[in-house]
Amino acid sequence: MALLHVNFFSNVLGMDTGLSIIMPEEKQEIGQIGVESVKQTDDLPVLWLLHGRSNDETMWARKTSLERYVGSMRLIVIMPSVSYSRYMNMAYGPRYYDYMTRELPVFCKKLLPKLSMKREKNYIGGLSMGGAGAMWIGLKNTDRYSRVCMLSTGGVPPLEGLWRKKTPGAMYLSLNNDVYGVEDVDTLEGTEYDILKLIRDTARTAREYPKVYHAMGQQDIRYPVAMAIKETFESIPGNPFEYEYHEGSGKHEWGFWDTWIEEYLKTLPEAE
Repeated sequence: MALLHVNFFSNVLGMDTGLSIIMPEEKQEIGQIGVESVKQTDDLPVLWLLHGRSNDETMWARKTSLERYVGSMRLIVIMPSVSYSRYMNMAYGPRYYDYMTRELPVFCKKLLPKLSMKREKNYIGGLSMGGAGAMWIGLKNTDRYSRVCMLSTGGVPPLEGLWRKKTPGAMYLSLNNDVYGVEDVDTLEGTEYDILKLIRDTARTAREYPKVYHAMGQQDIRYPVAMAIKETFESIPGNPFEYEYHEGSGKHEWGFWDTWIEEYLKTLPEAE
Protein backbone atom coordinates (compact mmCIF):
# COMPACT_ATOMS: atom_id res chain seq x y z
CA MET A 1 0.00 0.00 0.00
CA ALA A 2 1.02 3.60 -0.51
CA LEU A 3 0.93 5.68 2.68
CA LEU A 4 0.50 9.39 2.01
CA HIS A 5 0.82 12.31 4.41
CA VAL A 6 -0.93 15.44 3.17
CA ASN A 7 -0.88 18.94 4.63
CA PHE A 8 -3.07 21.70 3.22
CA PHE A 9 -4.87 24.89 4.15
CA SER A 10 -8.54 24.47 5.00
CA ASN A 11 -10.72 27.45 4.18
CA VAL A 12 -13.46 26.16 6.48
CA LEU A 13 -11.12 25.76 9.46
CA GLY A 14 -9.07 28.82 8.62
CA MET A 15 -5.81 26.98 9.24
CA ASP A 16 -3.49 24.27 7.98
CA THR A 17 -4.43 20.68 8.74
CA GLY A 18 -3.29 17.17 7.87
CA LEU A 19 -4.42 13.85 6.43
CA SER A 20 -3.01 10.35 6.32
CA ILE A 21 -4.14 8.29 3.32
CA ILE A 22 -3.66 4.63 2.42
CA MET A 23 -3.93 3.83 -1.29
CA PRO A 24 -4.07 0.33 -2.82
CA GLU A 25 -1.16 -0.89 -4.95
CA GLU A 26 -0.69 -3.94 -7.14
CA LYS A 27 2.74 -4.95 -5.88
CA GLN A 28 3.74 -5.18 -2.23
CA GLU A 29 6.77 -6.05 -0.18
CA ILE A 30 7.64 -9.64 0.75
CA GLY A 31 4.85 -11.29 2.73
CA GLN A 32 2.19 -8.76 1.69
CA ILE A 33 -0.42 -9.42 -0.99
CA GLY A 34 -1.47 -6.47 -3.14
CA VAL A 35 -4.62 -5.94 -5.19
CA GLU A 36 -5.00 -7.67 -8.53
CA SER A 37 -4.95 -4.48 -10.58
CA VAL A 38 -5.40 -0.74 -10.20
CA LYS A 39 -6.76 0.96 -13.31
CA GLN A 40 -6.85 4.64 -14.14
CA THR A 41 -10.63 4.45 -14.46
CA ASP A 42 -11.22 2.77 -11.10
CA ASP A 43 -13.99 4.06 -8.84
CA LEU A 44 -12.48 3.02 -5.51
CA PRO A 45 -14.42 2.68 -2.25
CA VAL A 46 -13.26 4.79 0.67
CA LEU A 47 -13.21 4.33 4.45
CA TRP A 48 -13.14 7.62 6.32
CA LEU A 49 -11.39 6.49 9.51
CA LEU A 50 -11.58 8.86 12.48
CA HIS A 51 -9.23 9.24 15.45
CA GLY A 52 -9.95 9.59 19.17
CA ARG A 53 -9.65 12.53 21.56
CA SER A 54 -5.93 12.31 22.29
CA ASN A 55 -4.94 11.29 18.74
CA ASP A 56 -4.24 12.80 15.34
CA GLU A 57 -4.32 11.69 11.71
CA THR A 58 -1.25 9.46 12.09
CA MET A 59 -2.37 7.25 14.96
CA TRP A 60 -4.30 4.54 13.12
CA ALA A 61 -1.28 3.80 10.93
CA ARG A 62 1.19 4.08 13.83
CA LYS A 63 -0.62 2.02 16.46
CA THR A 64 -2.33 -0.74 14.43
CA SER A 65 -1.53 -3.01 11.48
CA LEU A 66 -4.15 -1.21 9.39
CA GLU A 67 -1.90 -0.89 6.34
CA ARG A 68 -1.28 -4.63 6.34
CA TYR A 69 -4.98 -5.43 6.87
CA VAL A 70 -6.08 -3.46 3.81
CA GLY A 71 -3.14 -4.53 1.63
CA SER A 72 -5.19 -6.80 -0.61
CA MET A 73 -8.36 -4.69 -0.56
CA ARG A 74 -9.42 -2.31 -3.30
CA LEU A 75 -10.04 0.38 -0.70
CA ILE A 76 -8.82 3.90 0.04
CA VAL A 77 -8.52 4.80 3.73
CA ILE A 78 -8.58 8.50 4.62
CA MET A 79 -7.67 9.58 8.15
CA PRO A 80 -8.25 13.30 8.90
CA SER A 81 -7.18 15.33 11.92
CA VAL A 82 -9.79 17.25 13.93
CA SER A 83 -8.15 18.00 17.32
CA TYR A 84 -10.62 17.76 20.25
CA SER A 85 -13.66 18.89 18.27
CA ARG A 86 -15.82 15.78 18.51
CA TYR A 87 -16.29 16.31 14.76
CA MET A 88 -18.71 19.14 15.53
CA ASN A 89 -19.08 22.76 14.53
CA MET A 90 -17.64 23.93 17.83
CA ALA A 91 -19.36 26.55 19.97
CA TYR A 92 -15.97 28.20 20.51
CA GLY A 93 -13.75 26.87 17.78
CA PRO A 94 -13.58 25.79 14.13
CA ARG A 95 -16.45 24.26 12.16
CA TYR A 96 -15.17 20.69 11.99
CA TYR A 97 -18.50 19.15 10.96
CA ASP A 98 -18.63 21.42 7.93
CA TYR A 99 -15.01 20.58 7.20
CA MET A 100 -15.66 16.82 7.36
CA THR A 101 -18.87 16.83 5.34
CA ARG A 102 -18.38 19.65 2.85
CA GLU A 103 -14.77 20.65 2.27
CA LEU A 104 -12.81 17.44 2.89
CA PRO A 105 -14.66 15.14 0.44
CA VAL A 106 -14.30 17.71 -2.35
CA PHE A 107 -10.60 18.24 -1.61
CA CYS A 108 -9.92 14.50 -1.50
CA LYS A 109 -11.76 13.89 -4.78
CA LYS A 110 -9.53 16.46 -6.49
CA LEU A 111 -6.46 14.93 -4.89
CA LEU A 112 -7.53 11.33 -5.60
CA PRO A 113 -9.57 11.13 -8.82
CA LYS A 114 -10.15 7.38 -8.32
CA LEU A 115 -12.01 8.02 -5.07
CA SER A 116 -15.68 7.10 -5.34
CA MET A 117 -18.36 9.61 -4.37
CA LYS A 118 -21.11 6.97 -4.50
CA ARG A 119 -23.01 6.30 -1.29
CA GLU A 120 -22.60 2.54 -1.54
CA LYS A 121 -18.82 2.96 -1.70
CA ASN A 122 -18.40 5.39 1.21
CA TYR A 123 -17.93 4.08 4.74
CA ILE A 124 -17.14 5.97 7.94
CA GLY A 125 -15.77 4.63 11.21
CA GLY A 126 -13.61 5.48 14.17
CA LEU A 127 -12.53 4.78 17.72
CA SER A 128 -13.67 6.49 20.93
CA MET A 129 -14.35 10.14 19.99
CA GLY A 130 -13.98 9.04 16.36
CA GLY A 131 -16.60 6.34 16.81
CA ALA A 132 -19.02 8.94 18.09
CA GLY A 133 -18.00 11.24 15.23
CA ALA A 134 -18.63 8.48 12.70
CA MET A 135 -22.08 7.87 14.12
CA TRP A 136 -22.83 11.59 14.25
CA ILE A 137 -21.75 12.21 10.65
CA GLY A 138 -23.06 8.92 9.26
CA LEU A 139 -26.55 9.22 10.71
CA LYS A 140 -26.90 12.86 9.70
CA ASN A 141 -25.82 12.05 6.15
CA THR A 142 -27.49 8.75 5.33
CA ASP A 143 -27.53 9.67 1.65
CA ARG A 144 -23.70 9.73 1.58
CA TYR A 145 -22.51 6.83 3.76
CA SER A 146 -23.63 3.23 3.47
CA ARG A 147 -21.77 1.92 6.53
CA VAL A 148 -20.87 3.21 9.99
CA CYS A 149 -18.38 1.63 12.41
CA MET A 150 -18.00 2.73 16.01
CA LEU A 151 -15.40 1.24 18.32
CA SER A 152 -15.34 2.01 22.07
CA THR A 153 -17.66 5.01 21.81
CA GLY A 154 -17.97 6.88 25.08
CA GLY A 155 -17.95 10.67 24.90
CA VAL A 156 -21.48 11.39 23.69
CA PRO A 157 -24.28 13.49 25.18
CA PRO A 158 -26.25 12.72 27.25
CA LEU A 159 -24.38 9.60 28.40
CA GLU A 160 -21.10 10.85 29.86
CA GLY A 161 -22.46 10.70 33.37
CA LEU A 162 -22.57 6.92 33.02
CA TRP A 163 -18.80 6.77 33.32
CA ARG A 164 -17.16 10.15 33.98
CA LYS A 165 -16.55 11.48 37.46
CA LYS A 166 -17.87 15.00 37.31
CA THR A 167 -15.06 16.76 39.12
CA PRO A 168 -15.47 20.56 39.15
CA GLY A 169 -12.63 22.23 37.30
CA ALA A 170 -11.61 19.06 35.44
CA MET A 171 -10.09 19.63 32.00
CA TYR A 172 -12.89 17.88 30.16
CA LEU A 173 -15.43 20.40 31.48
CA SER A 174 -13.57 23.22 29.74
CA LEU A 175 -13.19 21.15 26.57
CA ASN A 176 -16.90 20.29 26.56
CA ASN A 177 -17.68 23.99 26.85
CA ASP A 178 -15.52 24.70 23.80
CA VAL A 179 -17.39 22.09 21.78
CA TYR A 180 -20.98 22.40 23.00
CA GLY A 181 -21.14 25.67 24.93
CA VAL A 182 -21.90 23.84 28.19
CA GLU A 183 -19.71 21.98 30.65
CA ASP A 184 -22.13 19.22 31.64
CA VAL A 185 -23.12 17.60 28.34
CA ASP A 186 -25.71 15.39 30.03
CA THR A 187 -27.87 18.53 30.19
CA LEU A 188 -28.13 18.26 26.41
CA GLU A 189 -30.62 15.40 26.60
CA GLY A 190 -33.38 15.94 24.05
CA THR A 191 -31.40 18.51 22.06
CA GLU A 192 -29.79 18.17 18.63
CA TYR A 193 -26.66 16.82 20.37
CA ASP A 194 -28.47 13.88 22.00
CA ILE A 195 -27.05 10.79 20.27
CA LEU A 196 -29.96 8.55 21.28
CA LYS A 197 -32.41 11.08 19.88
CA LEU A 198 -30.40 11.16 16.64
CA ILE A 199 -30.64 7.38 16.32
CA ARG A 200 -34.42 7.38 16.86
CA ASP A 201 -35.02 10.41 14.62
CA THR A 202 -32.91 8.93 11.81
CA ALA A 203 -34.78 5.64 12.04
CA ARG A 204 -38.06 7.52 11.67
CA THR A 205 -37.16 9.97 8.90
CA ALA A 206 -34.35 8.52 6.76
CA ARG A 207 -35.05 7.18 3.28
CA GLU A 208 -32.07 4.85 3.42
CA TYR A 209 -30.01 3.55 6.32
CA PRO A 210 -26.32 2.84 6.78
CA LYS A 211 -25.31 -0.51 8.21
CA VAL A 212 -24.08 0.06 11.76
CA TYR A 213 -21.26 -2.01 13.29
CA HIS A 214 -20.55 -1.52 17.00
CA ALA A 215 -17.79 -3.08 19.11
CA MET A 216 -16.87 -2.48 22.76
CA GLY A 217 -14.32 -3.82 25.22
CA GLN A 218 -15.78 -5.63 28.20
CA GLN A 219 -13.34 -3.95 30.58
CA ASP A 220 -13.75 -0.47 29.08
CA ILE A 221 -14.93 2.08 31.63
CA ARG A 222 -17.26 3.40 28.91
CA TYR A 223 -19.09 0.05 28.66
CA PRO A 224 -22.37 1.46 30.08
CA VAL A 225 -22.48 3.96 27.22
CA ALA A 226 -22.23 1.11 24.70
CA MET A 227 -25.11 -0.64 26.44
CA ALA A 228 -27.32 2.46 26.19
CA ILE A 229 -26.54 2.85 22.49
CA LYS A 230 -27.06 -0.88 21.90
CA GLU A 231 -30.42 -0.82 23.66
CA THR A 232 -31.57 2.13 21.55
CA PHE A 233 -30.64 0.51 18.24
CA GLU A 234 -32.17 -2.81 19.25
CA SER A 235 -35.42 -1.11 20.28
CA ILE A 236 -36.08 0.08 16.72
CA PRO A 237 -38.59 -2.24 15.00
CA GLY A 238 -37.26 -4.17 12.02
CA ASN A 239 -33.60 -3.25 12.65
CA PRO A 240 -33.41 -0.87 9.65
CA PHE A 241 -29.72 -0.14 10.35
CA GLU A 242 -28.87 -3.85 10.24
CA TYR A 243 -27.23 -3.04 13.56
CA GLU A 244 -24.73 -5.57 14.88
CA TYR A 245 -23.00 -5.44 18.22
CA HIS A 246 -19.77 -7.18 19.20
CA GLU A 247 -17.69 -7.21 22.34
CA GLY A 248 -14.54 -8.85 23.55
CA SER A 249 -11.94 -8.67 26.26
CA GLY A 250 -10.22 -5.30 26.33
CA LYS A 251 -10.03 -1.83 27.80
CA HIS A 252 -9.85 1.54 26.05
CA GLU A 253 -6.59 0.80 24.27
CA TRP A 254 -4.91 0.07 20.94
CA GLY A 255 -4.76 -3.69 21.35
CA PHE A 256 -8.56 -3.78 21.29
CA TRP A 257 -8.83 -1.36 18.35
CA ASP A 258 -6.21 -3.24 16.33
CA THR A 259 -8.22 -6.44 16.76
CA TRP A 260 -11.59 -4.95 15.93
CA ILE A 261 -10.64 -2.79 12.99
CA GLU A 262 -9.38 -5.98 11.37
CA GLU A 263 -12.67 -7.70 12.19
CA TYR A 264 -14.66 -4.80 10.80
CA LEU A 265 -12.69 -4.73 7.55
CA LYS A 266 -13.66 -8.38 7.01
CA THR A 267 -17.33 -7.30 6.81
CA LEU A 268 -16.78 -4.91 3.88
CA PRO A 269 -17.63 -5.98 0.32
CA GLU A 270 -14.01 -5.42 -0.68
CA ALA A 271 -12.92 -8.24 1.64
CA GLU A 272 -15.02 -10.83 -0.17
